[in-house]
Amino acid sequence: MSEPDVDVEVVLSTPLARFAGGETKFPVPAGTFREVIDKVYERHPALRRRLADGNGSFLPFVSVYLGEDNIRDLGSLDVEVAPRTTVLIMSAVAGG
Repeated sequence: MSEPDVDVEVVLSTPLARFAGGETKFPVPAGTFREVIDKVYERHPALRRRLADGNGSFLPFVSVYLGEDNIRDLGSLDVEVAPRTTVLIMSAVAGG
């Protein structure tokens, strides 16, 4: 594990945690968002097909927040993710 001051905290919604060995929070090294999400996929490969299509684009029912900003609103996956930032990854849950 890296030193805490260089890590980003990834937080998964409960439905996604089952594809991450039950983890709902874990650290990955800071970098660009693309690097961060690649580290998430390295740590938990089953998440890739739950979050992204074959081209790497997030599926429509997946929401990803970098701090308080929706990653889709930032215009690029190459935005820098500062140490100690939280990346929240959620999927919509169907039901009624």
